[in-house]
Amino acid sequence: MLLYKSLLRPLISYTCPVWMAAANNCIKSLECAQNVTIRRITRLPWFIRNENIRRDLDLPTIREFYEKIAEKFYRKIDTSTNTAIINIPAYDPRSNRNRRRPRAALHR
Repeated sequence: MLLYKSLLRPLISYTCPVWMAAANNCIKSLECAQNVTIRRITRLPWFIRNENIRRDLDLPTIREFYEKIAEKFYRKIDTSTNTAIINIPAYDPRSNRNRRRPRAALHR
């Protein structure tokens, strides 16, 4: 599991705040890759459910992992002291024109 967390997870979580706006099929594809990898690492048989494996290994789903990282990322942006970031207009999740933005995925 150490190899998974140190090598594979950083690759699939690269730019995850942007991935939050991706289609559900894309996220499901990443979750399938995670499930296959975890099953191969643990050498468990096919009849054990992926949810049980993740629960026993204390691994979140890809979507849960992405949401946690994205919330942390946007929290840092909101409290930033960088003048370029401060000058960005305020974000309103209720606005219709913002519905496809990655941050809007956190407010579903």
